[in-house]
Amino acid sequence: MIVVRSGAELRRALGEARGSSVGYVPTMGALHDGHLALVRAARGLDDVVVASVFVNPLQFGADEDFETYPRDEERDLGLLEQAEADIAWLPSAEELFPAGFGLTIAVPRLSNVLCGVGRPTHFAGVTTEMGKILIFLAPTAVYLGEKDFQQLVVMRALVRDLGLPLEVRAVPTVREPDGLALSSRNAYLTVDQRPVAASISRILAELTTRLRGGAPVDAVLAAGRQALTTAGVQRIEYLELVDSETLDPVREAERGNRLVVAVWVGSTRLIDNMAV
Repeated sequence: MIVVRSGAELRRALGEARGSSVGYVPTMGALHDGHLALVRAARGLDDVVVASVFVNPLQFGADEDFETYPRDEERDLGLLEQAEADIAWLPSAEELFPAGFGLTIAVPRLSNVLCGVGRPTHFAGVTTEMGKILIFLAPTAVYLGEKDFQQLVVMRALVRDLGLPLEVRAVPTVREPDGLALSSRNAYLTVDQRPVAASISRILAELTTRLRGGAPVDAVLAAGRQALTTAGVQRIEYLELVDSETLDPVREAERGNRLVVAVWVGSTRLIDNMAV
């Protein structure tokens, strides 16, 4: 695996790599099996696999955890090499967003709902970074996890609206044995909070079963909110059934809808989703 830090080094490494297809896996580091599943998916389909490690400052709000977000470069590089990435790219904020940088790339309609209500600048930070990187890198495919479902939908729209000649390939959520969706922020959970966090996926599974059985959507969502509260969740940011392409709320369940949730367990914000 080649480790590069500048755009010039990345272009040189890509020029020397053999193959016609380039799969790109964006990460913020603190890698876990969910990230590595993306790398392995790219490895199975593309000639060259590029994985980036970059904690994007644009996608953090003023009171969020940018400074304390877990970082372990040596461990991340070791895991990427084990997963058989060809190139690990560790760009700096100064290179991606140099002094005077003033560009914003946004997908407002899909970004201002769900997570965007409580994090109003988050998705514009993601799409500004990713728009710039995808234009610069010009991969043939970008790999994203279904765990961050709204981000996946936003990125599909970004690629479509910019007319970028690449595929957005979704990889299913990877979970712990207790059902908790893998996330770098799971490291913030205390021993006592962990069972509460694990209950989220169990409750979602129960709700999707009821929805598939034809139960009224409003009644299912109300029962879900009560179940989450009973399980020990401190605050429910949202629990909604949405259209998987528009993210619009759905009141009559159809195949392909997504049940999406964001909650707070202690001081840790967790998201999850399941297909209906």
